[in-house]
Amino acid sequence: MKTDPVYLPRVNIRSPAELRSSVGFTGKTMGLFLLVLLLGSLIGSFYLNQASHTAAAGLDVLRLTGEREQRRQEGAELRKRISEMEALSNVKSRAEALGFVEADAVEYLSVDNLPSELSHAGISASPSLGDAHQDEPASEETVAWWGEVIARFESWMNTRP
Repeated sequence: MKTDPVYLPRVNIRSPAELRSSVGFTGKTMGLFLLVLLLGSLIGSFYLNQASHTAAAGLDVLRLTGEREQRRQEGAELRKRISEMEALSNVKSRAEALGFVEADAVEYLSVDNLPSELSHAGISASPSLGDAHQDEPASEETVAWWGEVIARFESWMNTRP
């Protein structure tokens, strides 16, 4: 019986230095690879930094929006309280507590010698006096009296209970 010969392929065993040189990992290639890796890392870190700043700004916007809504609600509540305090029943009860009473009858006063500077301010004499009294110059005594009346009225209006 005859057997066929077995053929084994020839294998060249190389040293590690020969393997590196054949693959192409030279110092120049390794430096270029490290440079690309470093640039990629820098670009990635810049991107992550920008993304974190954007996320922080978004959170600030959300917080400020919530505060704005809270302030709007507080303003609405204050406006509601003001309208309740300005209700006619509340105003009447407060006026009564301060000693005010409703007027029974209204009396109108007629002024004979109205000073000229008050007539320019929109205050005019009563129509029953006629035009003759409006053309007369006001005496200094009348002007002083009106000044005193106005000063007393203003001080009365400025006093708070």
